[in-house]
Amino acid sequence: MLYIEFRNKLSEFGIFSTTDIKKYLPDFDRRRLSEWQDKGYIIKIRNSWYCFPEYTRNENSHLLTANLIHTPSYISLETALSWYQIVPEGAFSITSVTTNKPRHYKTPLGDYFYHTIKPSLYFGYTLLAFDVSSGGGSFGARINTRQIHIAIIEKTILDFLYLNSHYNTEDDIRELRFNPIILRDDLDKDKFYQYLDIFKSNALEKRVKLMFYVYL
Repeated sequence: MLYIEFRNKLSEFGIFSTTDIKKYLPDFDRRRLSEWQDKGYIIKIRNSWYCFPEYTRNENSHLLTANLIHTPSYISLETALSWYQIVPEGAFSITSVTTNKPRHYKTPLGDYFYHTIKPSLYFGYTLLAFDVSSGGGSFGARINTRQIHIAIIEKTILDFLYLNSHYNTEDDIRELRFNPIILRDDLDKDKFYQYLDIFKSNALEKRVKLMFYVYL
């Protein structure tokens, strides 16, 4: 098979799996994948997942990648705290929550960390449109957007405080350097406390009280 034929079939996805290849090209010889990696035509992200180089030029490609290479999952914790500017630091790795086993993947696109939560706590995320064609202008037009799953502000904070149980004192909470303006103006307090009730965690409630005491 010629690379141009392969690209025409799969370029609309930007990032694709061997399952996608099998679906659209059932007779594909997988040995071509190694050959095209060596030539720089495609990038291997991890087992069974690949992308075209143009895909990485989209500033949010690392977020969509996180959703796809380990499922089910959504962006949360440090990455989402940075996304919403709740903390001043940028995120150097991508953090997600999942109902599956925790994982850490080192890839050409960056490091991906997945933290486990109970299925009953897998909620509170929204969908962001990812424009595949914006990566380099050469992708197909059949699928213009894909969806990035990312926690909303309220769930981001609760996920973080729930999974980081070592933040137990005023000093610990203050070290997080949360943005009080975001907590005051952007946080939906009613939704936040509705979500907090679902966690059914006295320890989490204590950390939440400390957070509001320190920053508000």
